[in-house]
Amino acid sequence: MKKESRDHLRRLADQRGKEYGKLVQKLLALALLDAGASELFERSTQGIDLECKLDGRALAIEVKTCESRSIRLASKDLDGLAARHASGARCYLAVLGPGLFDDLRLAVVLPGEIAPAKDILLVELRASRDLELEARLRPCFERVLLRHAAVAESEGQGGLDALLASHIAYRRA
Repeated sequence: MKKESRDHLRRLADQRGKEYGKLVQKLLALALLDAGASELFERSTQGIDLECKLDGRALAIEVKTCESRSIRLASKDLDGLAARHASGARCYLAVLGPGLFDDLRLAVVLPGEIAPAKDILLVELRASRDLELEARLRPCFERVLLRHAAVAESEGQGGLDALLASHIAYRRA
């Protein structure tokens, strides 16, 4: 990730505190739309964070940010991904780590692979990463971040919700 992008993310984390994770989720939703996703659902409360179709394939994405080198998934997150997998969606864990050189990671999640409420080191996601999807979304995420960082900083989730609502492919969940 470029330094300018990382600087924007650090400012967002500092200014918005606990809201930061939801802002990253909404920025990723905008990046998916930028990449050509259709039928995008973004949920700020219950359910899988992001669902969309990309190149005709159903994707379900649980988004996590972290301040350390590990994350933890709740049973509800894993159950939701398992249900989407059973319906034919390709399921992902999108993780944005805290490091200077961390990029957005997209790891394929299969039912039963991850134990709930157990710390998962970010390095453990390496074998499951979808490098092709990451390469496709990375420039979109950075473009969206640079374009909309000021809105995210000043208006928070409401500002990004308005941007999402302006897209024809966006579906309110």
